Amino acid sequence: MKNSSSVARKSTSVLRDRIRQSREMLGLSRAELAREVGVVASAAAQREQSEGTTPSLENLAAIAQVTEVSFDWLATGRGYARFRGGHEDLAIHPDSLAMDPFEEEMLALVRKMPQSHRYPFLTYLKAVYPGKR
Repeated sequence: MKNSSSVARKSTSVLRDRIRQSREMLGLSRAELAREVGVVASAAAQREQSEGTTPSLENLAAIAQVTEVSFDWLATGRGYARFRGGHEDLAIHPDSLAMDPFEEEMLALVRKMPQSHRYPFLTYLKAVYPGKR
């Protein structure tokens, strides 16, 4: 793999092009990227096709980490495709975001909840489900 410490890339407005560009900056093949991200090779190939599928937020974050580019740049095309060499980590971890409509609704309800009720509610949930967090 090639390695650079910091690279400012031209603005690429299409996600598939940013994925390809970030993969190529490290000299990774699609199959290598797929293996590193933990998806099948055909999924990695689809990400770069004009009619291909869009990666999940979790996979997009993994692609950013594997290819050592800024998550913000990869996801939106804004900013710089800076490599992680001590410069930048993910701004938001995928586990911090709602992953389905149920979680979105729960988040909306918690945001409406008075601050004084939030921690007792969280304590209750932890008591009911003490499993892995």
